[in-house]
Amino acid sequence: QLSESIVIASLFDREINCRRAASASFQECVGRQGADNFKHGITILTAADYFSLGNRADSFISVAHQIAQFKEYCRPIIDHLYEVKLFHWDIEI
Repeated sequence: QLSESIVIASLFDREINCRRAASASFQECVGRQGADNFKHGITILTAADYFSLGNRADSFISVAHQIAQFKEYCRPIIDHLYEVKLFHWDIEI
């Protein structure tokens, strides 16, 4: 569940610095704890790198779509979008 939470923060946080920090945290966890605890870690890190998370629209649409292809992350992403982002106070989100 930790990996899911970090991925969601790296994809959907409204602030660029928080998205990038979450991605760095995920990278650190994959490096230290390995792929057994963080499924598809290297592939996710390749998709959600420092530059791809810099643009909110790209992060929300293209990078999130790539990561949602993995069954471990698909349901948590959908749940987060439905429970949090659908009725977010910031209209741009």
